[in-house]
Amino acid sequence: MFPFRKRFRDRVVVVTGAGSGIGRATAHAFAKQGARLHLLDIHRARVEETAAELRLLGAGVRAHAGDVRDPDVIEQLAEQVYAQDGRCDVLINNAGVGHSALVQETSLEDWKWVLETNLWGVIHGIHAFVPHMIDQGGKASIINTASMAGLMGIPSMAPYCTSKFAVVGLSESLGAELRPYGIHVAAVCPGIIDTDIVRSARIEGSLGIHKRRMMDIYAKQGIPAERVARDIVKTVRSHAPMATTAGRFPLLLLRRMSPRAYRSVAGFALGRLLGGSR
Repeated sequence: MFPFRKRFRDRVVVVTGAGSGIGRATAHAFAKQGARLHLLDIHRARVEETAAELRLLGAGVRAHAGDVRDPDVIEQLAEQVYAQDGRCDVLINNAGVGHSALVQETSLEDWKWVLETNLWGVIHGIHAFVPHMIDQGGKASIINTASMAGLMGIPSMAPYCTSKFAVVGLSESLGAELRPYGIHVAAVCPGIIDTDIVRSARIEGSLGIHKRRMMDIYAKQGIPAERVARDIVKTVRSHAPMATTAGRFPLLLLRRMSPRAYRSVAGFALGRLLGGSR
C-alpha cells in the first residue's frame, strides 16, 4: 500500500495517454493520493502494464484501450466510468503525439494526425465528460496537457504548436465558462520533458536526420515526467488556471519581452540545426 497521506482518497480520476510518459507518471501520482483510476491508452499492453504496477501497490484501477481520435471511444469511456463509479472528479486529457518538419515538407495527413490527437482528443474528452460533470454537481477538475509550444511558436513545429496553442485557448475559455458549475479547468504546459514523445514522434524531411540528436537533448536536458505529474496534482488541489513546468526556458521570457527578437533567435537556431543560414 502507498505510505502517503491520501488527499484524493476515493476520488475518481481519468487519465488518457496513461501508458507512458506524463500520463503514466500522473496515474502513479494520483494513485499515491488514494484515487480510483481509469486509464486509457492506444497501446493496450502499455496501459495494462501501468494498471498492473498500480494494482500491486494497492490502487483501484481499470485499464481501457482506445484511440482518443475516435469520439465513440471516449463516449464509451465516459459511460463505463459513470456506470462503475457514478462520477469523475478529475479528467486529465493527456494523450498526445509529437511532430517536427518544415511546413513545406509536412503532409496534410501529418497535420490531421497531430490535430486529431492533440486537439480533437481533448475536445472529445470535454464533449463526453462535461455534461456528466455538470449533472454530478460540479466539484471536479479538467486538466488538458498543452506544452510550452502552446505559449511560444517554435520553427519546424507548426502543426504541434497549432494544436497546443489551441488547447491553451480552449482551457482558458472553458475555465471561465464552467466555473459557475464548480468545474475547474487548467492547461499544463511542460517544457522539455524526458519521455518517449521524441522517439515516437514523426520527425521528417530535412529534420529527419536530426532525430537522434533531438532524443539526446530530451534525455539530457528533459525534466522527469514525475515532476510534471506532481505539478498536475498541485494544480488540481489549488485550482490554478495553468501549470508551467518549464525548467530552463529563457526563450519563453524573451518571447514575452520582445516577440521580434524571439522570432529572430528562433529562426537562427533552426538555421543552425539545418546547417545553413536563415
